[in-house]
Amino acid sequence: MAYANREIDVLLTYPSDPMRLFDSMIPLGIASIASVLQEQGYSVQVIDFNHYSHDFRKDLRILNPKIIGIGGTTASRAGSFLTARLAKEIMPLVPIVYGGPHASFTVRDTLTHVLDIDYIIKGEGEYSFLSLCDFLIRRKPVALSTIGGLCYRSENDIIENKVRRIDNLDALPIPSRNLFSGPYNLTLDFSNVPAEFLITSRGCPACCSFCSASRMFMGGVRFRSMGHIKKEIDLLISTNHVRALKLFDSTFTGNREHALAFCEMIKPYDLIWECELRADSVDEYLLETMKSAGCAYINVGLESSVPIIQKTIAKNISTQQVEQCLSWCKKLGIKTKVFMIFGHIGQSFDQCKTDAAYINTHKNEIDFFATTIGLRIYPGTALETQAKRNMLMPANFSWAKYTPTILNYLIGEFGNSFVLTQRNLGFFKLFLVVTILARQNTFTSWSYIIKMVFTNTKIVSGKLAMSIVHCGHRIVRFWDTLPAHF
Repeated sequence: MAYANREIDVLLTYPSDPMRLFDSMIPLGIASIASVLQEQGYSVQVIDFNHYSHDFRKDLRILNPKIIGIGGTTASRAGSFLTARLAKEIMPLVPIVYGGPHASFTVRDTLTHVLDIDYIIKGEGEYSFLSLCDFLIRRKPVALSTIGGLCYRSENDIIENKVRRIDNLDALPIPSRNLFSGPYNLTLDFSNVPAEFLITSRGCPACCSFCSASRMFMGGVRFRSMGHIKKEIDLLISTNHVRALKLFDSTFTGNREHALAFCEMIKPYDLIWECELRADSVDEYLLETMKSAGCAYINVGLESSVPIIQKTIAKNISTQQVEQCLSWCKKLGIKTKVFMIFGHIGQSFDQCKTDAAYINTHKNEIDFFATTIGLRIYPGTALETQAKRNMLMPANFSWAKYTPTILNYLIGEFGNSFVLTQRNLGFFKLFLVVTILARQNTFTSWSYIIKMVFTNTKIVSGKLAMSIVHCGHRIVRFWDTLPAHF
């Protein structure tokens, strides 16, 4: 993107995704903040580094922003910190604000170790960022202590204001997607149909130990009205060749009335769509209604077929409930993706083999198993607290300073994640799980792993990638010589 020689008020940036898994989607959090600022008369520009090939230093001088906002996730935090460092080198006096899920749960760690970042906004950032802009740019008499979720350094301490949630989501303007110019070629899985994505609610009714969604949006789930959602869909259809929608609600069916109202609203559009749900939040009638309204694909979490593991991770759902949901979907012609994780706290290698056998038994009944080998720990989760309590993470662990071990590559983790390893289930045994799944053709293909490596050559050399691949093939061939019960 080339910029005219004009100054702006706010530059919002988003780091590139090291896994290249989400570069087809506009970062809606940034787009929503931009829309709120624009509504109040601020001039805003965005840079999504997933689709940016220009000179950042040069563009900074051209745009000369008064504030720079940086988003991102745990996996992309290194990119967020790099953006802050480069921006400070060019514009040392310009305030830099960091937000998003990773920022929200690592305030002290980030402000202690990443000195280029001046402010962090925890939780929902739209109105807090606006208030900060009013204070810093328009010099309004706003007390920093009144800005919800604002965090900053003060003498020898770090101030963390209480998070304030946005109760009325309809008060937010439609996200400013028009500020993004990258090739966001999103398609619906299994169909290759051009798609867009939207969120109809914030929050999650569940509290799974490995997820921070319920803490990121505290106080329960809030829903947008159908009129507000319809306004966004109408805008998407008028500006794009959209034939499908991906709903990114944490649990779309968490509120039955909301799900049924959405089905009634969306049906006349003749769009196909997908959503994520909990198996205990649907019945056959609801799924049938969703199908008739265009639902073609659902994502459902199982995580493990072993009851004691399901209890450990606070999933509060049974294998039988998931199987019943999948049975209804099969009957209705709704395609299914099931999430499975190997490497939970306390999980044994035998339990991993039990889950692998479960996947193999059901692979013809489920369209796609989204398997994760090695449990990724994220800040703000109950799992993080549990791992530290059990001394599975260093007591002085710093997300800002952490560099992943090369052993991550053995299990297909090419991001910047902390992978839980235990004495009873270390990297070697997790890699054996990979080979079991590869042997039964229920694991991500080796070609996918090579793609991940060569998409970002900074992660690991191609020679090492090929070594990993060859090692995997050799173990699989060796495994084939062992007795079937092993």
